[in-house]
Amino acid sequence: MDAGIKRPVTIAFVFTLVAAIAILLAWGVSPSVAPDITQELTEVTDKAELQKAIELSHLGILTSTNYLGHRIYTVRATLRNVSASPIRLVDVKMTFRNSQKGTIKEEVHPAFELRRPPLEPGTEYRFEIPFENPPKTWDYHVPDTEVVRVGY
Repeated sequence: MDAGIKRPVTIAFVFTLVAAIAILLAWGVSPSVAPDITQELTEVTDKAELQKAIELSHLGILTSTNYLGHRIYTVRATLRNVSASPIRLVDVKMTFRNSQKGTIKEEVHPAFELRRPPLEPGTEYRFEIPFENPPKTWDYHVPDTEVVRVGY
């Protein structure tokens, strides 16, 4: 059964195809290198200065269910750059409370990351932070969310 293609050519083609797939899989599975905060980035953590730089609004929470039936809660809000400089990094702290308004858990999450184009003055960015396993005694209200770090 001769189809006009020689055996060495077929073996070379299959080998090349397998090698290409292996390279793509290795590239796709490899951990991404998180950008390091460079020396040129100015970091602001003072509450008074943060209020002059960024505004947090339209805070809300969505509830959904994943394919396993677990509830997913997503905190959504809008960031507005009220400063004169482009913002490159924003971290927010979420404080979960119980029914007596006591703090049961605090988490800091990135709301705007370095890998995104800078948030120019006067522009807005809508962020979402999903979480799947809330504290057991959480009151299921939107966690108190505040900006704790901004980077220029």
